[in-house]
Amino acid sequence: MKKEKSDIVYHYCTLEGFLGIIQNASLWVSDISKSNDGLECIYGRNQIKDRIEKEIATDAEAIHAWKTWYEVNSDLHGSMLTYVACFSEKKDCLSQWRGYADDGKGMAIGFNKKLLERLFKSGRFYLKFAKVIYDKNEQERHIERVVKENLKRMEETGVGHTALELNDNYRMDFSFYKHPGFAEEEEWRLVLNSKSYGCEIRDGNITFSEPKYRVVKGKLVSYRELCFSNIKKNFIKEIWVGPKTDVELRDVKQVLERYQYYDTERGYSMEEPILITKSSSSYR
Repeated sequence: MKKEKSDIVYHYCTLEGFLGIIQNASLWVSDISKSNDGLECIYGRNQIKDRIEKEIATDAEAIHAWKTWYEVNSDLHGSMLTYVACFSEKKDCLSQWRGYADDGKGMAIGFNKKLLERLFKSGRFYLKFAKVIYDKNEQERHIERVVKENLKRMEETGVGHTALELNDNYRMDFSFYKHPGFAEEEEWRLVLNSKSYGCEIRDGNITFSEPKYRVVKGKLVSYRELCFSNIKKNFIKEIWVGPKTDVELRDVKQVLERYQYYDTERGYSMEEPILITKSSSSYR
């Protein structure tokens, strides 16, 4: 059965990553500060900071207080971390295969976007699933809202206090601004803000493990495992085999059978209930 593009988001990964996700019914959300983009979270944060400073620039006392107290809490990557799992609206996308799936030798898993939206619709301050904002005009509307909120907060609690709390209050917002140059990725993000230590986090049918660490390109990277074992039969909708991946479709089907992604042993195929298909991208 054909799925609508709007109902699915795709997570591109290595073959090893795919097998780990299926076997453990879990996704990793990783510390965003260790990603390849050095401006993650900083890009949007700096636009907001610069706009606020422009608004109060004529008040020497206010601008001094702002800059002084902002510096006290200017580190976005302290004990509070931003953990992210990334998805794309694009299926069978050559740039995604190249960049995130072992140069086309990996896999892409199509997740139920509507289920993700329902799971994280609660609006809790530490957890959010949404599309990344690339459009300059849309970014400007969001930035304008944040600037107005902070100017009002200055009147109520003072300039220094507002500056001190900017990063903590808007850490989640910063995660969803990206430079327009990345727009072709059509990225959606699942974002969790939490300490780099502590216990697991339960939220309905999903669980985030306690923080763990792994080595990636010589870096120690903090991550949590998002366990979806309670909803796995409804969560994964498609499996795409990369254009350079030497994996047969029946092998994927057998893996899904083994780890019980089907309700019964009869009544399914390569299309139902989970579409299993090979990339049509011409890439060697």
